[in-house]
Amino acid sequence: MFRRVSLQAAPLAIAAAMLAASAVAEPWGAGQEAPATPSLTGLRAAPTLMGETAEWPQAEAPISIDARRAVEAAVREWTNKETRAEGRARRMDIAAYYAQHDYAPLWREGADFSPAAKSALQTLHESARDGLRVEAPDKETRWSVAADLALSEAIADYAAQAGGARVDPAKISRLIGARPAPATPVQALDAVIGAAGDAGARLAAFNPPHAGYVALRDKLAELRAARANAGRVAAAAQTSDATPRANFATLSEGESKRVEAEIVANMERWRWIPRELGDTRVEVNIPQFELMLTRDGKLSHETRVVVGKTATPTPIFSDEMQFVAINPSWSVPQSIINKEMAPKGGGDLSYLAGRGYQVSYRDGRASVRQPPGDKNALGRVKFVFPNDFAVYMHDTPSKSFFANAKRAYSHGCVRVDQPFKLAETVLGADYGEKRLRGMVGPAERRINLSQPMPVHIEYFTAVVDANGALKLYDDVYGYSAKVRAALAL
Repeated sequence: MFRRVSLQAAPLAIAAAMLAASAVAEPWGAGQEAPATPSLTGLRAAPTLMGETAEWPQAEAPISIDARRAVEAAVREWTNKETRAEGRARRMDIAAYYAQHDYAPLWREGADFSPAAKSALQTLHESARDGLRVEAPDKETRWSVAADLALSEAIADYAAQAGGARVDPAKISRLIGARPAPATPVQALDAVIGAAGDAGARLAAFNPPHAGYVALRDKLAELRAARANAGRVAAAAQTSDATPRANFATLSEGESKRVEAEIVANMERWRWIPRELGDTRVEVNIPQFELMLTRDGKLSHETRVVVGKTATPTPIFSDEMQFVAINPSWSVPQSIINKEMAPKGGGDLSYLAGRGYQVSYRDGRASVRQPPGDKNALGRVKFVFPNDFAVYMHDTPSKSFFANAKRAYSHGCVRVDQPFKLAETVLGADYGEKRLRGMVGPAERRINLSQPMPVHIEYFTAVVDANGALKLYDDVYGYSAKVRAALAL
């Protein structure tokens, strides 16, 4: 436990004792002889800063100015040793944290690590269970300033990794709108340092809290246990059509490691999404081609969806549904006009009028609108959650695609099966399916939600279902392979 004290000179006896106990470098300058200090029963002079540890008095006492200066010198040396830009920036933040606390050790109590340090060390040494790679002092290491700094750095590194610092989603695809906000070193140290025996739990809490993440972490432990203990029966890994793929215990070592890599890559993507999903929410998992609506924490509706083709992927992001439109019109995106409609008419769009489209021009640029109707590309229902990608969920006249196991056919928007049923579930009892179908006609109708509903477009190729079985889905857009490569799995 650290104690913030003034840097005023301590009484001679205390200063001498603490110099003997806490001066863990050569604060007097290289090659100079250490000043003599009065002898103190039960103590001996401390060895060098970055090497051995000292015997410390069991009772806490104010830390001397010279001892603090020794820690300050060690922190400065430690910071300058790091040459990587990212690592150096982190060490500078940690150095500032020590400065804020007057260069008192953060993790020492008496001659040993503090209870908070020991608890945090336990979590650090279990980091692999969350798919993380963190270097930490050995649990048997005695306290020293070097170990104090190493523990601070490991805690900051763990918290950052747990929050998604290892992989930049934007480098996986520009259509991934997720932007993780990993904890800063100050946030990590603040969360852990005063938690005593709960420090390890506080540190572990930087990982995603979602049930889907926890279930994958449990499967990762089962898979590793099965590989280490051949013949153990574990939960089955299954493909998207629910056909048994393999029992963990029967996988070859190579297959087991490939499944492990896929699980860890999916755990990493859980770090990208908001920590609070909302008790009432809509989730679309692209590789699963499924939509799940949760209300008050319980699954309320599930249906099939069609997602974007590999050439026009559905973006991955979170936003809020604002309203549902009945009889929507379709303003055709410029990309579809230029790449699909114009070439079919040799650059002339007049043929579209015969197909029910409305074509207009402004400053030489064509705009195409499809009015409401049975042939409208959006069908009769549109679910709107305004976003930077200009995508939404909607009905479709092309119902046959929902019968296919793999459903990646759209230009990026999400087509939903049973749209009126979904609308009823979204809007509540005042708008039953029968009433909504009664609104079908030539005029667009907008129904605002009583309160915005979170919508999460996700990308998980490994999912643990309600029965506790691991299901593996095709990597439709190749994102999982990129995450595995980024993590060197």
